[in-house]
Amino acid sequence: MYGRYTQDLGTFAKDEAARLRLQEEDTPRPRRPSELLEYTQGRCAPCRVCALQCQRFLISKVGEDWVFLILLGLVMALVSWAMDFAIATCLQAQKWMYGGLDTNVLLQYMAWVTYPTVLITFSAGFTQILAPQAVGSGIPEMKTILRGVVLKEYLTLKTFVAKVIGLTCALGSGMPLGKEGPFVHIASMCAALLSRFLSLFGGFYENEARNIEMLAAACAVGVGCCFAAPIGGVLFSIEVTSTFFAVRNYWRGFFAATFSAFIFRVLAVWNKDEETITALFKTRFRLDFPFDLQELPAFAVIGIASGFGGALFVYLNRKIVQFMRRQKTINRFLMKKRLLFPALVTLIISTLTFPPGFGQFMAGQLTQKDTLVTLFDNQTWAKQGFSDEFEYLGILEAWRHPRSNVFVTLVVFILMKFWMSALATTIPVPCGAFMPVFVIGAAFGRLVGESMAAWFPDGIHTDSNTYRIVPGGYAVVGAAALSGAVTHTVSTAVIVFELTGQISHILPVMIAVILANAVAQSLQPSLYDSIIRIKKLPYLPELGWGHHEKYNVRVEDIMVRDIRYVTLNCKYRDLQQVLHGTKMKNLPLVESAESMILLGSIERAQVGALLSNQLSPQRRLLTLRQKVLSEDGHRLSDPSIRFQISTETSSGTPARPALRKPLKPALKRVSSSPADSPPAGATDHTGIALKSLFCANPAAEPTEVR
Repeated sequence: MYGRYTQDLGTFAKDEAARLRLQEEDTPRPRRPSELLEYTQGRCAPCRVCALQCQRFLISKVGEDWVFLILLGLVMALVSWAMDFAIATCLQAQKWMYGGLDTNVLLQYMAWVTYPTVLITFSAGFTQILAPQAVGSGIPEMKTILRGVVLKEYLTLKTFVAKVIGLTCALGSGMPLGKEGPFVHIASMCAALLSRFLSLFGGFYENEARNIEMLAAACAVGVGCCFAAPIGGVLFSIEVTSTFFAVRNYWRGFFAATFSAFIFRVLAVWNKDEETITALFKTRFRLDFPFDLQELPAFAVIGIASGFGGALFVYLNRKIVQFMRRQKTINRFLMKKRLLFPALVTLIISTLTFPPGFGQFMAGQLTQKDTLVTLFDNQTWAKQGFSDEFEYLGILEAWRHPRSNVFVTLVVFILMKFWMSALATTIPVPCGAFMPVFVIGAAFGRLVGESMAAWFPDGIHTDSNTYRIVPGGYAVVGAAALSGAVTHTVSTAVIVFELTGQISHILPVMIAVILANAVAQSLQPSLYDSIIRIKKLPYLPELGWGHHEKYNVRVEDIMVRDIRYVTLNCKYRDLQQVLHGTKMKNLPLVESAESMILLGSIERAQVGALLSNQLSPQRRLLTLRQKVLSEDGHRLSDPSIRFQISTETSSGTPARPALRKPLKPALKRVSSSPADSPPAGATDHTGIALKSLFCANPAAEPTEVR
């Protein structure tokens, strides 16, 4: 039943291939190309010909996918390493300034507050001037672009420069901001720019479908080179950016992300930051007995609480933005003073994290990397205290306060960082929210782990062997759960395994991540979908839990029926009524009011620009000058001016032969005298016919009426 068509098609293909092969054999071989003749002269002729053929072979191979992916991974690894080096230098400079002024607390405060404020203000101003599209994460825009929507200026070189420099300054300030989302945008811009460059060697890079596939691979590269996590990067990019993922892109994403992560870690070894290629946050958990089965309820509690916390974070972030927009007075003031809001937010956050002040209760002097290193430590703080046995004694000192215990410090850290991160991510600078949420989740998991270690000092295991509870494992579980709840992804579990270099807690991590996703998806959309709704991007989100009855809603139930439209024969007065009668950004273009055949749409701004062009004084003077110099002897007597489209049938007078020129409206002066008036059977063209504006059909090029 199904084999006949396939067999006939295969036979036809084989016969056709054999015929083409025989035809090629019968065809005489072409002579040596003329451009090679000049290389066949002299003693080194064979070498010259070989070099030219090798050059052509290499140029032809540039179009291969693996070459493009290697270039993409290499460039992104270099960008990631350079940015990390610059960010570490900025943070070290802040510590140096703070430590050098230890004799005066006031000068320390001024240095601690001024430094991040200057960097954030510069980042916001530089981004607004060069490319405002670089503001924010970039993942919501990439989700929209991969759905097929064209967003202008989002994948240009100008946006790339603004994103890289602005993100470096923003992260170098020490604010609770992340770089995972911006790196996805940076990798996508890098892929788009590489496609434009390599299109010089072959036109296949101009193919839109191919570019979309390369953008999907670039999203995986962005996460892979950011965390040195190629597997988690590919899975995260699929979950976040793609609704329907083409399996043929799978190897592209893995290849590019793996190469990028490898080069990124090799550069760290080359710079002597690491002795060998290791995980970014290497953990040393116990492998023989990492956790007891009776600890699984505690891990489940972390997952459920992280689900509620992730939904609350998304809700708080959205409400902050909506509050700023709804307050018209504040909004107008901040629109005039664009740099005031980021400077004010940075001032408040840096003041609260000042180490001699309130920051001493929340480890304010630690950076995000140092915070994660301490939270993933496998020692128990509450049980053993802080002693010289700790490897990171200097860093762990930040969590100890003489007048409070570690539980108070962790609770204050979680509460303060929670609203600080939600507020900081609304600053108009290139920034993400993954790393701040990751750190908050690690702190919450550490709090639960320390509580369990305090309640069960000798562990839960009832056999003769004693295995103490490892709070660092709880921190890993909490980091994966809260970040997965905010982004609505499960791949954060894989990212955590690659970040820590250990897979011993795979079962509790997966349980917590799944439970966190189940709770968060039932309460709020993901952070990226929330930003899409705030920015009103043309993206159709997935329906959440409890909304399945909306699958029965038809398009006709939500469409606006009474809508203004533009026809091909629409006159100037009609077009003005349409523009004044609706505030729609796009106007549908139909053939006529009777047929209502949709031809497309045009933006309102484009219509205004076309009208301004048609009615500009320069256009009038140019047309009048052409009219005076034309072969016509008609005299211009009536000052009234109108637009009309000249067609062969618009006048009873004979028309001269058609000239090959583009279709455009001709500016005419209409004579009021009877001698110059048009015949009774002529069509009265009063107003601009939009056929000339929207449908320049070369097959229907008119002649000018005499």
